[in-house]
Amino acid sequence: MARSAAKEKEVADFQDFFPPIFVKELRQGLRANQFVWPFIVVQIAAILCIAVEYTTRHVLEGTGLIFSPEISQVMFYFLLWIIFALVLPLTLFGALQPELRGGRNVELLLMSNLSRWQIVLGKWFVGSVLSGLMLVSLIPYWLVRYLIGSVGNVGVEVAQIFGIIIANATMNSIVIGASGFQNYVGRVFMIIVSAICCYLTAMGGVIGIIGMSGFSGATPSSWMVVLAFFASLISMALIVVLNLQMGRAKLRLFENPLDPPSTALIVVLIICTPIMVGITAGITKGKGGWVMVLVLLVLGLLIDPGPGKKNRKWAQA
Repeated sequence: MARSAAKEKEVADFQDFFPPIFVKELRQGLRANQFVWPFIVVQIAAILCIAVEYTTRHVLEGTGLIFSPEISQVMFYFLLWIIFALVLPLTLFGALQPELRGGRNVELLLMSNLSRWQIVLGKWFVGSVLSGLMLVSLIPYWLVRYLIGSVGNVGVEVAQIFGIIIANATMNSIVIGASGFQNYVGRVFMIIVSAICCYLTAMGGVIGIIGMSGFSGATPSSWMVVLAFFASLISMALIVVLNLQMGRAKLRLFENPLDPPSTALIVVLIICTPIMVGITAGITKGKGGWVMVLVLLVLGLLIDPGPGKKNRKWAQA
């Protein structure tokens, strides 16, 4: 009995400060085929890319029999971008459907003192954590690439990794926000539209910083490049907030047929965001683009599209 009690203490569960929706989604995600099979594919792809890089750099370099080592290095990151910015986010294509279809589990979740923000944030955070675990598993391959001389500029490599992380987190939010639609065509349409708006908004935020020197004819300094990086982060944060708001708008306790669709305001705001950022950047010669992004980010955090906030305590947040 004492030994079994000691074993129970060793196998500790998640701590109470972890949100319950995060624990639920993480347990399911680690066992799901949507995580296992991409994990295996990533490891196989990394091994093949490193084998090609080693062959082209140390065996066939200068023989003209095969493409250059630089092309094999580009191939490695091309595969990572495809997997982390497209394949893994698409595994969340039906993330909100278990809560919306059939018995509408969302009603039980909301009445169990969980808010709609906790539900969508939990799903988004788990998707990003699982992708992060997969990215961490590739650290040995980066070390091998460094040892065989395939890593030329460490700064560029770090920038690539950060770019993959940001793109993955943004695409996760886009797919989760679109997963609330019942129609497959509607989900695909919203994913494409949100991805395009995300790119245009990020470009508007970056141009807002680079334009401060570009319109004056000066070469952008290092601090402006850093500001442009943070401007792109703010732009991505805006897209993440708006798309999670779209998924949150779907998690409602009831639908009034006389009201406009719950996601109408969010969809309009997502489409108009790059337009407003672009117009502001154009009027202010690039200086106000990132300011408009900040204003829209605050507005996105304040939106509460779902009805019933005044009448139902469990519909709050």
